[in-house]
Amino acid sequence: MTTPAEIPLPGGLGSGGAVVRVGDTVRRPRRDYSDSVNDFLGHLAAVGFDAAPVPLGIDDTGRDILTWVDGDVAIPPFPRWAADDDLLLSVAHLQRRLHDAARSYQPPSTATWQSANLPPPVPGDIVCHNDLCIENIVVRDGVAVGVIDFDFAAPTNPLRDIAIAARHWVPVRDEVDLDPDWRGIDRLGRMRRFLDAHELPATARRDVVDVLGQFLDRALETMRTRALTEPAYRAIWDGGYPDQNRRSRAWLDRHAERIAA
Repeated sequence: MTTPAEIPLPGGLGSGGAVVRVGDTVRRPRRDYSDSVNDFLGHLAAVGFDAAPVPLGIDDTGRDILTWVDGDVAIPPFPRWAADDDLLLSVAHLQRRLHDAARSYQPPSTATWQSANLPPPVPGDIVCHNDLCIENIVVRDGVAVGVIDFDFAAPTNPLRDIAIAARHWVPVRDEVDLDPDWRGIDRLGRMRRFLDAHELPATARRDVVDVLGQFLDRALETMRTRALTEPAYRAIWDGGYPDQNRRSRAWLDRHAERIAA
């Protein structure tokens, strides 16, 4: 029997092409947090959440095996279809389903997570994806149907997970930092519609604004530190990330009251 070819998958800031598709599976290098992530993914499957990869074990080269989630994934420069308002709302609805499925998960005391941009967990936090960027949502027929790449999964306030998703999908960026096909979109309107889809009251909307500001500040310091030793992060830093981050924070601050209204 012919062994299926390994097809490197695009994206993945730190993977460098090491994540590959093999037939109807994905193979990923194992990390110190892999067992914890796989345990969480196993829980999601067990409670009926069918929009995430399912762990299938370890292959003979020591890589994690996960099921392939079929569909389209937008990668930079992001195409116009990824800015569709109906797709934005479906991302919010999918994220709500993920949070609902995660609420019944109790991580083991030995769990290890990659959570450099997150504050320490507190009682009431749940395991969230924490990186619902455009490249991590699988789309079919204009609808978000899958969530992939759980490398940053960790316990946190779900409002922070919503804020991170909004950062990417609204997106919370200055106009000059948008991809060409996204320029001119109504970011404030998209932000309000995204939070509407989560049915957040005014107090929670204010919290989203606050935690997103904190996230941007923490991301700036995290990127600064990782750029010192990791070439992929150094390239982003040298490409103008510090100024882009501060422009994003300024946009958020300018519109904070209207977002929370």
